[in-house]
Amino acid sequence: MEIITTANGIIALITGLLGLIGTGIGTYFAVKNWITVMKTKNSQEIWTMIMEIADSSMKEAEASIQDGETKKQIVIDSVKASCKAAGISADLFLDQLSNYIDSTIKFVNGMKK
Repeated sequence: MEIITTANGIIALITGLLGLIGTGIGTYFAVKNWITVMKTKNSQEIWTMIMEIADSSMKEAEASIQDGETKKQIVIDSVKASCKAAGISADLFLDQLSNYIDSTIKFVNGMKK
């Protein structure tokens, strides 16, 4: 009888450990997915903020008498300065920002025709 009780105890212990391991693995992947979603959301929020700053900066730059490339650099510098003041790095978005400025200018110029 004692052997059966010990065997049942060992089986219960193994089953419990397997359940804990399964729960741990599930929790790990849930947390990993949550972190990925939060990073994506933060990136999207940062990009939205950068576009808003760029839009405002483009309006101001358009009023200047500078050439197109200089205006574009003014906008990029303005966005970088605003992001720095907010404690956010815009470096990851510079290529995207450059493309956004170009496409916005192309759209606006197309509307003027």
